[in-house]
Amino acid sequence: MPTTSPPHSDEDAARRLDEPLLRSLDMLLTETSVSRAAAKLGIAQSALSRHLKTLRQLTGDELLVRVGNRMVLTERAQSLAAPVKRILADMSLITSEALALLPHELRLSFRIATYDFLPKRFFAELVERINRKAPNCDLVICGLGSHFAHYRQLADREVDVVITIWPELPAHLRAASLLTEPMVCVMRQDHPLASGHMTLDDFQRARHLVSLEHVPGQGTVIEAQLAELGIRIQPAMHTQFLSLAPSILARTDLIFSTGRLLAEDFTIGQPLAIVPFPAEIKPHRFRLVWHERTHKNRALRWLRNEITEVARELAQRPKAITGVS
Repeated sequence: MPTTSPPHSDEDAARRLDEPLLRSLDMLLTETSVSRAAAKLGIAQSALSRHLKTLRQLTGDELLVRVGNRMVLTERAQSLAAPVKRILADMSLITSEALALLPHELRLSFRIATYDFLPKRFFAELVERINRKAPNCDLVICGLGSHFAHYRQLADREVDVVITIWPELPAHLRAASLLTEPMVCVMRQDHPLASGHMTLDDFQRARHLVSLEHVPGQGTVIEAQLAELGIRIQPAMHTQFLSLAPSILARTDLIFSTGRLLAEDFTIGQPLAIVPFPAEIKPHRFRLVWHERTHKNRALRWLRNEITEVARELAQRPKAITGVS
């Protein structure tokens, strides 16, 4: 008599065990917690729970089981940890030749770590391009975290690329220039310093809104640059949520120093002025960074090209005239 095929054959499992599932499995094995793993992956806990259910079906094992008030790995899960990391590390060898030149056939999860002080239209246009050209891929945009954390994120394949303005890079990372943005100051249109020529003394006496520090003991990038010039500022507010800044600046005498493109973003819908920075200071130089191991991965090279193209188009747009320039 003919035998009946099992519900999930090896061929079915191989077809269904795609990169997003492998990334989820890797993070679950690392964190031994659905909530922590979901937070690290930047996805909803309910979505990761569905991934875990699928992974249990594919592996025939519970993978994570509750012991007392904590979750622990099964023996089967422990044995999978190393192979899963190896598969993810070698993913470029598996997908580069077959899929990279056909973006519409890619089924990958692209992960980008960056700041939120790139303009909103940069992210909007990037997502639009990815969705249009590679509709079966998903894009995760997450924060950089503390300084140097992105080195580990790239090494562990937690992220595929990083956008940063910090210049230090170890030898195993590669980088390409994205945007060079002159520094400006943003303030409300009727701010006392918006109508005339703001001097460096005016700038130092003013109170400032700044992003949360990225390097313990060094502060933000702008504070580190100012320290090199012997300039100290008086922060009145630190925040990691820069979407709060425009409305706060419009209602206070605070000043925010940033790149020109983000400053123009802030002025949309808010009565804000853009004022030249009152001293010679290095511009914001955004760089796209990736690991040497993924340099020849054609899918990720395609992603890097898309990011670079969005940045190039953004840089070529005419500068808006807003407030004082």
